[in-house]
Amino acid sequence: MANTVYDVTTWTGATVSPYVDIGAVINQIIADIKTNQTTQTTRPGAVIYIPPGHYNLLTRVVIDVSFLQIKGSGHGFLSEAIRDGSSTGSWVETQPGASHIRVMNTDGHLEAFLVSRAGDPNVVGRLNSIEFKDFCLDGVTDSKPYSPGNSKIGISVQSDNDSFRVEGMGFVYLEHAVIIHGADAPYLTNNFIAECGNCIELTGASQVAKITNNFLISAWAGYSIYAENAEGPLITGNSILWAANITLSNSNRASISANKLLSNFPSMIAFLGSCAENLISANHFRRVYGDGTSTRFDDLFGLVHIEGSNNTLTGNLFSFNVPAANITPSGADPTIVLVRSGDSNYLASNNIVSNVTTKVVLDASSTATRIIYSAQSAQFNPYTTNYSFIATP
Repeated sequence: MANTVYDVTTWTGATVSPYVDIGAVINQIIADIKTNQTTQTTRPGAVIYIPPGHYNLLTRVVIDVSFLQIKGSGHGFLSEAIRDGSSTGSWVETQPGASHIRVMNTDGHLEAFLVSRAGDPNVVGRLNSIEFKDFCLDGVTDSKPYSPGNSKIGISVQSDNDSFRVEGMGFVYLEHAVIIHGADAPYLTNNFIAECGNCIELTGASQVAKITNNFLISAWAGYSIYAENAEGPLITGNSILWAANITLSNSNRASISANKLLSNFPSMIAFLGSCAENLISANHFRRVYGDGTSTRFDDLFGLVHIEGSNNTLTGNLFSFNVPAANITPSGADPTIVLVRSGDSNYLASNNIVSNVTTKVVLDASSTATRIIYSAQSAQFNPYTTNYSFIATP
C-alpha cells in the first residue's frame, strides 16, 4: 500500500525545503495522496507530520481531500504583543517555538490553509474528518492585526464539512484565526488563540459545534467566538480574556456554560437577530477598565444582550468594576443584561456585584420576560409592563 504517513522534513518528493516554503511541500504531499488514493473505497487519507522547527509558509495550502490530519509537536505560543512592546535584549527566546509556521503568504493569498473542494457537495460529497493538531500559525507582522490590519487568515474552511477538528493549536497575529463555513459537528478544543482580530468564526450555517477548553485572548476588534445560523452549539469551559465577545446571530439551542469571561468592553455574550431557546448558565463575567476602549458598543448595550425568544440566563455571576468616570455614555448606569426583544425570556438566580449602580433592562419590544432573583428592585429598569419580576432580596 502507498505511504500514508508523511514527515515534511524527510519526504523525498518535495522540490523545496519545508523551512523555505512548507506550504509548497504540503501541497505536493496532498498531490501525492491524490495520486495514490484514486477510488471511492481506497481513500483512507493520511497524516502529515511537522516536527519542531521554524518554517516559512510562502504558498497557501489547499486541502481538497478528506481524512487528512496535519499535526505537529506543540502549539508553541509566545505573546508577540508583549514582545513587541518590550525590550527583549535579555530574553531567552523571542519567537514562538515547537512546530512553528510563519505565515508569510508571498503568493498573494490571505490564508495559510484553505480547505475547499470544487463542486456541488451533493454530488462530490462533503469534506470529512480533517484535523489540525498541535502546531503554531504565526502571522508574524506587528502591524496590529486586531486593529484590523494584516488580513491574514490561519485556517479557512469554505466547503461544507463534517467532523472538522482543530485541537491543541496555537494562533497569534492573524486577523482571522479559524473560519469554518458550513460545518457539521466541528470540534475546537484545547487551543491557544491570542492577539488575533477574530478567534473562531462559524459562518453560513453550522450544527452541533463543540467549542471547549480554549484560551481565547485579545480579539480586540472582532469576535472571540462568532456563529451565524447555528443549531445547537456547545460552548463550555473556555477562558475568554480581554475583549471577550461571544456573538450568535440567528442561532438556536446553544448551551453556553462554565466559561470565564474577562473583558474591558461591553457585549460579552450577544444574541442578535432571532435567537431562540439558548441557555447561558454558570458563567463568570468580569468587566473591568483598561487596555483599550470599545468603539463598537457603549455600556448601555449590556454585558449580555438578548434578541429573540425563550432564552434562559441562569446561575451566572457578574462582577462589574469600572470607574464611574470611564462609563459611556457619561453619567449612565451601565447595563448588565439587556433583553432587547423577544418573548418569554427567562432570567433566574443571577448574581450582580458592582462598584456602581447597574441595571437589568427590558426594552419595550420584549414581552412576557420572567426575572427571578436576578436584580434588586433598584437595578431593574423595564420599558414595558409585560413581564414578571421577583426582586433579589
